[in-house]
Amino acid sequence: MREVPAAIAAKIPLAASVFAEHGFDEARIEDVARTIGVPRATLYYYFAGKEDILSFLLRSLLDDVAAQVKRAVDSGGDGPSRLRAVLRAQLEVLAANPETAQLLIANIGRAGRLADIAVAVDAAFHAPVRGILTDGIADGSIRAVDVERASSAVFGAVILTGLHEILLHGSLAPDDVLRDVETVVLDGLQRHTETR
Repeated sequence: MREVPAAIAAKIPLAASVFAEHGFDEARIEDVARTIGVPRATLYYYFAGKEDILSFLLRSLLDDVAAQVKRAVDSGGDGPSRLRAVLRAQLEVLAANPETAQLLIANIGRAGRLADIAVAVDAAFHAPVRGILTDGIADGSIRAVDVERASSAVFGAVILTGLHEILLHGSLAPDDVLRDVETVVLDGLQRHTETR
């Protein structure tokens, strides 16, 4: 796939609505081209087919997640505060891209090799969360846990809850979902001191 110019890249997320309306298998490149306002030949110049567009959407979504998670990680504060910011960042990306999130979850195997996708998700989400957990354990704000499994649990909680909301309601309200996810996740990870 060639490097996609910014003007076209900004329009590609609209392809998710075409795939959602027609189904990935039934959607045609002509439908995508018409919806995003780019000639079909131009799409074929940059993308070999629908799978390339899907792969582009996944990379774009992961780039958004990585940027938002980095901002959250760099926000300062103790481990639970930074972890809360990461949860919010992930939910905000999902809320801003509900059709893309649904499309990708239904067609993840078509978006690229699963091993490559796992590496990209690790870089965008898991590695920063492992860093927060490690720092939080060191400063005493987070209880001692296996940071690898805990980062997977955090990711699973936020992504599955966010996707559940999108699939069930068509959208998600980040603050509402965050309140419930953080109660489950952060109360479980946060170190509590007992008072007697």
